Amino acid sequence: MNPASLYIRYLGISIRSQMQYRASFWMLTCGQVLITGIEFLGVWALFSRFGGLRGWSLAEAGLFYGVANIAFAIAEAFARGFDMFSALVKSGDFDRVLLRPRSTVLQSPEWSCS
Repeated sequence: MNPASLYIRYLGISIRSQMQYRASFWMLTCGQVLITGIEFLGVWALFSRFGGLRGWSLAEAGLFYGVANIAFAIAEAFARGFDMFSALVKSGDFDRVLLRPRSTVLQSPEWSCS
């Protein structure tokens, strides 16, 4: 099995495991939408009070805000756990990851530390 199909399989397993607790999934989804909405309301309040910001309109700032949020979400989805790599190397736990038969990219740092 190649790494790309294995990653897609892991993604499906993750989604199925999150859907085991549907109420938790929906509360988390609603919380994320609510937090994003409140953050954007703060930006809207600033623009309504001060007008433009050095030539930026609310629509342009909103587009920039949306693109930045989507970029961070994609980075979190595909590169989650890479920020813990240096801690794994320093503690010596990365050696256990290297001994496993799968690619190190597909192994989550949470699984390797247990």
